[in-house]
Amino acid sequence: MDRGIIITIGRSFGSNGRIIGERVAKSLGINFYDRNLIERAAEESNIDWKLAGSADEKLIGGLLKFGPGFEFMQENPNDKIYRAQEAVIHSIMKSGESCVIVGRGADYVLRNRPEVLKTFIYAPHSFRVETVMERYKFTKKEAEKAVRYMDKTRRNYYEYFTDGNWDQKEGKDLLIDSSTFGIEGAVSLIRKAVECKQKKDWDDL
Repeated sequence: MDRGIIITIGRSFGSNGRIIGERVAKSLGINFYDRNLIERAAEESNIDWKLAGSADEKLIGGLLKFGPGFEFMQENPNDKIYRAQEAVIHSIMKSGESCVIVGRGADYVLRNRPEVLKTFIYAPHSFRVETVMERYKFTKKEAEKAVRYMDKTRRNYYEYFTDGNWDQKEGKDLLIDSSTFGIEGAVSLIRKAVECKQKKDWDDL
């Protein structure tokens, strides 16, 4: 790669977004961040890993603790964990490291960076249900429930921390229907988009 770039990938459950992101990173020879990003955030911010892991792209309940004078104070762990992830994402950006980041609201965190390629992978509901059935050996009923649950969980997480809608087109550079292009086709489209991004001279904007 001639210039550093970060590719963020949002995805609907069962659209193969994670697999696509992983293959993009491998094909470009760059780092891939998914769950390992929250591990890094927990380590760098001294957050308990069990707590951080439980908040992986979902909201968890608040924690009650005693403050001065023994009054109850409400501490929301979601905000602390999100800020830690946000700090790691900014650190990656500032270091000039090229990578793919799946989820974690990375497209929003880096929303003002024009050199970041913000991608969303989606597919029709029926395609995603079939994918989940095959991958996890679920029944159709179980797969439909999983798709609804995971989409709702990711949407709630994203919209809790951002001003946007999880699957909206605004703020995204590239939306890909993986049922139309397949995994390798989606990888090719993202790589082509990277080439287009790298042709721009962002220093002149």
